[in-house]
Parts: sequence; C-alpha cells; structure tokens
Amino acid sequence: MSTVYVIQRPRENKFGWVPDLTDAARYGKMVIVFETSDRPQFLPVPSLRKARKAMKDFGPEDYLLWAGGGDPIAVSICSMVARESSPVVRFLRWERNKEEGKRDRRQGWYMPVAIEFENYMREED
Repeated sequence: MSTVYVIQRPRENKFGWVPDLTDAARYGKMVIVFETSDRPQFLPVPSLRKARKAMKDFGPEDYLLWAGGGDPIAVSICSMVARESSPVVRFLRWERNKEEGKRDRRQGWYMPVAIEFENYMREED
C-alpha cells in the first residue's frame, strides 16, 4: 500500500479553515513529516535529518502532500528527500470544486501529479 507523506500537519489558515485530508487518505496511509511547531527555515540541517527519518521508506508509489500554510522550506526539504529515494516523485494536488464560476477552496479532491526525473532531459535554450 502507498504512503501519503503529509509535509506539515495542517493548521487553521487565515480564513479560519483547516484543510481536510480525508480525500487524500484513499491514496494510502498518512504519515506526518513535520508538526506545526517545527520550523525548518530556522533549523534546516536538523529538519533534513527529521525528514529523512520520517521518509526512510519513500518509494515511487508514495505521495507528498502539502496542505498549504506552514513552512515552504519544508516542501523543499521533503521534495529533496523524496528525490534521493526515488526516480519518480508523486504529489497530491488539491483541486477545488467549481460551482457557477466560483471556486470553493473548502470543497474538492486530491489529484495525483507525478514527476519522473529519470525521463527528464534538459532542453537546450
């Protein structure tokens, strides 16, 4: 079974809403890498160690999920750790529902997106 590595535990955002990860659970077992109190931007080396420990079993069938908010450096650290372990890094991206031209950020679903690094060739400028 796949694992969904939640980069940082979701917390209430500026709109008073906590992202719902229920839909993401259908992709696999959920593992939190960083807690809301973690501050990777101020402690990058210990944070890198923590991510490597939490993601030691990351493989090409697993996912990264960033629920937004929190520390964007945590996203970079987890992406780097995932790439160290796998030639394919899969993410779960939140896709908001559209109703009558409006997008409701509270309702939607997670959509998988894969980046296959081994097949990537740098284009010449």
